[in-house]
This record gives sequence, structure tokens and C-alpha cells, in this order.
Amino acid sequence: NAPHEARWLNLTGFCLRPGFGFPGDDFRIEQARRIYAGGITFGNQVQCEIDWWIFCGRIAGGLNRNQQADIFQRLSPILLPKQKKRTRMNQSLYREMWRTASSLELLPAGTRTELGDAILRNAKAGQFSSNDFWCLSRLAARQLFYGPANQVLPAATAGRWAEALLKVPGAEEVLASIARHTGDPVRDLPPAVFDAVRTRLTDERHLAILEGDESPDERAMGRIFGESLPSGLRVVGN
Repeated sequence: NAPHEARWLNLTGFCLRPGFGFPGDDFRIEQARRIYAGGITFGNQVQCEIDWWIFCGRIAGGLNRNQQADIFQRLSPILLPKQKKRTRMNQSLYREMWRTASSLELLPAGTRTELGDAILRNAKAGQFSSNDFWCLSRLAARQLFYGPANQVLPAATAGRWAEALLKVPGAEEVLASIARHTGDPVRDLPPAVFDAVRTRLTDERHLAILEGDESPDERAMGRIFGESLPSGLRVVGN
């Protein structure tokens, strides 16, 4: 039934995230992908749709370039419609679609730039949501979670987005991520933009992200996935 499918998607996606790094992940991801290659069974149930996209976003790191492109083809008519008028839909579902698309680090740079530009364009009068910030931080990250360095968006694109966010209230964390210092002149933002971001930040945690000094702890992983561990679970090092 529908509640069972939603729970399966939720638990399976969480247990498989990020989809790579543990022996046998390739096999598990392929089996999960085959099960749902044709889409969800109860596609007429909003909660199943929501959990389907959460599932895809969680395991995105284990999908190859073609598989990520296939997922995006299903999302693009909704997120990047050819007509300006957006289809009315459940806001939680729309949110998870954006998060999934922003997690697809192997999409072409041009496609990910289109997504970021759409977020900036759709935020009326500078009213950005926390989800907008999270999506922009994943799309323009100077150090991707699993994608190779050549998939990082151009510094000019990230710099343009950072400049648009400098005066937006609550944008400190996304600014720190977009302007993060890597030591690579190709990926790092122009000094003037970096300095403007640094001047804007006051929180030590945000400054640590900006300087590339953030440790890969539970908080950092929660920021990448946009979700914390369930109550009672914690990350244990080797």
C-alpha cells in the first residue's frame, strides 16, 4: 500500500545515502534503481512522490552521469518550464524536487547554472527561503561533495550569485559555501568578492566554512544533506 511504499523509500534512501563509499554500494544502488526505474507505484499519492524525490536526492552520489541526467529530465519541465507560469503543486513536493536537482553534481555546468539563475529569479523582492539558500549552496559549492573538481561551476557564476546575496538577510551560510577558499585559483572567487563576503560574516562557524577549515563532522554532513541524523543516531569515526 501507499504508506508502506513511502516508508520503504524513506528508510532505504536514508540507509543508502550517500550511495557510495562502502563496499557493495554499486550493487545496492543498481538494485534500488532497477526497482524504481519505472517510477513509483502509488504516483497519485503526494507523500509517495515526496519520498521518491527525497530518495533520489539521498542516493544521488551513487548514480552515474546518465542516470542523473535521466532523473533531471523528469524534473526539468517543472523546475525550468518553458512557459513563465509555474504549474501549481504541493509545496513540499516542489521543495524536494529542487533539492534533488541541486544534488545532481554530475549535470552539465550549464544546466546547474540555469537552476541557480531560476532560484535567484523566482525569489521575489529578495524573499529567499532556507531551501533556496541550501540549493544555491549545493549548486555553487567550491568543493563538491562527490563530483570531480572539473564539475565545480565557474568562479564568475558563483561570484555573480554571491554578489546578489550579499544584502539578503540570513544568507551568511550560503555565502560562506559559495565563496569557500580552496587554494585553487580556478575555483576560488575573485578577491574583491571573497573579501566582501568575509566582511559580511561574523559567526565563527561561517568563517570556518569560508576559510575551508570546517571539519567533516556531523554538523557538516547535515549541512550537505540538508537533514540531521534521526534522534539517537550519531556519526562514529573509524
